[in-house]
Amino acid sequence: MTKQAERLLADPCVRSQAVAVLRETYLADVDQHSLMERLGLAGYESASGVGDVEDQGKEAGPAARRTAALSRIVRDAALAAKVKTLHGDRCQVCGLQLLTRFGTYSEAAHIRGLGRPHNGSDELPNLLVLCPNHHVQFDTLAIYIDTEGIVRSTADGDPLGELRRHPAHQISAAHLRYHRALCGRDTTGHTTQGDSRTSRPMDSTPISSVSER
Repeated sequence: MTKQAERLLADPCVRSQAVAVLRETYLADVDQHSLMERLGLAGYESASGVGDVEDQGKEAGPAARRTAALSRIVRDAALAAKVKTLHGDRCQVCGLQLLTRFGTYSEAAHIRGLGRPHNGSDELPNLLVLCPNHHVQFDTLAIYIDTEGIVRSTADGDPLGELRRHPAHQISAAHLRYHRALCGRDTTGHTTQGDSRTSRPMDSTPISSVSER
């Protein structure tokens, strides 16, 4: 590998884009999860990455037993509740507010996953409020958000609509770019200045009106 290639692949967005293009071009018909594990690239097949890790051991006894030590990612529940309240539990992609028996429901999704290899930050600019369906699609890289704030299908680029915004919820452009790279859809210029976890947030001017509650 040349020095220039090494320098480019040191950029996490370039590296993610390269893995995505290889997967889409040459490896679309194989078990992605198993392949990424065998190649030492586990986590690149989803936006969430590899999260909780369990170390297992066996114990002797008349019935099967095992001991387990779990390494769990700690998420800020108050932060998730805050962003969901800002958006009134409405999905930022489709605007759906799920009604439950005693209230409403939505999910807080990390743009750059907390699990490895993404190692994203648990902060407001790295969160979106999504319905369960769009959360799954975002995590499995079926949809992405382009540089203009349009939600698009990864498969064919068709637009699903504009991302709904709230003035008190600024979204990191760097995290959105990283997610696009995971989808193989990063069209911005590449940088080689290292991994910037905090960068200029997207304009928070509301595209669709969202009222606080």
